[in-house]
Amino acid sequence: MDTNSKDFLDSLKKGSEEAFTLLYNRFNLSLCSYAYRILNNDNDAKEVVHNTFCKIWDNRKTIEINESLKSYLYKSVYNNCISHLRKRKQFAKFAEQGLADLYFDRIIQNPHAELRIIDSETRKIILAAIDELPKRCREIFVKCKIDGLSYPEVAEDLQISVKTVEAQMSIALRRLRKHLDWLLIMIIG
Repeated sequence: MDTNSKDFLDSLKKGSEEAFTLLYNRFNLSLCSYAYRILNNDNDAKEVVHNTFCKIWDNRKTIEINESLKSYLYKSVYNNCISHLRKRKQFAKFAEQGLADLYFDRIIQNPHAELRIIDSETRKIILAAIDELPKRCREIFVKCKIDGLSYPEVAEDLQISVKTVEAQMSIALRRLRKHLDWLLIMIIG
């Protein structure tokens, strides 16, 4: 049976164990290999793929696949790998400070708390990177990106040319991109 056919997806949605087994057998190895390339850990890769298949089975009745099933699976595994990396990084921070038990007891039991921590940590990292910009560059960046002013408005406010604003924004974005490129990889998931 073709895993991209509408009949196959309908069988899967209706709870066909045969369809699910076919799906698992067809994609498990390649998905584990893909996850391993992201996570660089065989056990973590297998766990992420296993969890991905479990979520598909659990949500089979309401699952919406608008692209090929293969693309959907790879995108799901990628997103789950990124989530796994975020959790691993967050745990490492707590373990370094001797707070691993707190992490498991309080954070893992409350996913919303974990998301708030990640968001607040991310915000602190971004603000620290902005603070490292040269003074004038930082001032222009804040007015444009945080205050939402246009380049001409910033130029008028600071009594400089629009070209100067453009040049300073280019410098700011280049420095931030260089400083925060690792963070973009985490956010894209």
